[in-house]
Amino acid sequence: MSDGILLLFLRQVFPEWSITRDGDGSWSARGRLRIWASSADELMDALAVVVPDAAERVGRFLAEQAGAG
Repeated sequence: MSDGILLLFLRQVFPEWSITRDGDGSWSARGRLRIWASSADELMDALAVVVPDAAERVGRFLAEQAGAG
């Protein structure tokens, strides 16, 4: 998945977070705290820790998209 598509996905799943990809390639998310990560995988791992229902959100989003197609 391209970084742009992944960024859109994360913003849809976690709308209360301001998620960006910085010019140096690092990723960040700002919500009730700020997270910096060197990769999208690390950012998703961190969000999974601080957002208790992260897995359920992803599952719901994917199910909705499958149903819309």
